[in-house]
Amino acid sequence: MSFLFETIALPFWFIVFFIGSAMPLWIKWYKFFYKKYIVTGILQKKFQSATTSAEDMKKDVLKKATEHWDESGEASDFLGGSFESKPAKKRKVVKKSVDSSKKKNIRAVLTVLAEAGETGILPKSISDKTDINTLETNSALTYLTEKEYVEEINSTNGTKYYLTKLGKQYCLNKKYISE
Repeated sequence: MSFLFETIALPFWFIVFFIGSAMPLWIKWYKFFYKKYIVTGILQKKFQSATTSAEDMKKDVLKKATEHWDESGEASDFLGGSFESKPAKKRKVVKKSVDSSKKKNIRAVLTVLAEAGETGILPKSISDKTDINTLETNSALTYLTEKEYVEEINSTNGTKYYLTKLGKQYCLNKKYISE
């Protein structure tokens, strides 16, 4: 108690008066809480619902895992088990259609990259040579990178773009460049 009296200059009678006057209110709150939550069981139901939701989640995970087990007790191909029991499912590849203006930009970017050859080229230089704005040039470069015709390499001057073997073969087939 000496710490309390040294830090706060409150007389002892004031502390006793404060606790004594607040006690009826605390008792009233306890009775209200007791009647509303403990006697009715609402609080217990809340705690049980939190545990049951976690248990339900565990049950769902186990149910999904057991659905992918064969009758022989081995994991199915979904889990990386035996692949002989079921044929593998092929994903359908959806081709994105590219509008004609983007195709022109992509062709122009490819020709500039093909002309640059092994030295690589910066996106700003590409946009300057093709008279295409920087956003559309970056969009075309992103598309070509996704298709693996172009690879990007970070250098001290910035990000340079190079044609890959697939990109060179494509440019040769389309006759953008000659050997």
